[in-house]
Amino acid sequence: MALNTLLWEAAVMTLVIGFVELNLPKGKNDPRDFGWVLLTGALLETIALGFIIADRNVFGATVAAAFILLLWALGLPLAIGGGNRMAVNHAVWFTGLLFLGFTIFAAGHGLYTLSVALGLLVIVTIFLGAAGYTGNAALRKVGAAASLIDAFVFLVMAYAGAVGIALP
Repeated sequence: MALNTLLWEAAVMTLVIGFVELNLPKGKNDPRDFGWVLLTGALLETIALGFIIADRNVFGATVAAAFILLLWALGLPLAIGGGNRMAVNHAVWFTGLLFLGFTIFAAGHGLYTLSVALGLLVIVTIFLGAAGYTGNAALRKVGAAASLIDAFVFLVMAYAGAVGIALP
């Protein structure tokens, strides 16, 4: 059940990331506000991580830790209005590679819905990291769209878990 809390938060965070990266609503996104939202999510997910660890869910804790790292790495520089942007791009891109490993592991163990959610995170992080390196708007839009789709997948997973439906 502790992992379900993380799924709700992941849904909200990927939804926010998708809308901000697509600049929706147009011109109304302040990077510092976005940073504080990500830091709030990171704090809430860090608390949820404690419960996941208490449940002795090693895989869930590892995936959660990677997502939490990503939120802290993105949120801090945005909230304070500075930081090393290249280091943030590295964190985003390499977290994508970590999510790729998690995706393969989840699929190999029959956790197909989770592997879809994690696979979309691979697309989000790789494309947004590449967009950060290159400044390419098309890469940013692909990453943002994948983030919005991923938010839907996380919402479905969280809802299913809340009502007791076991997804494959």
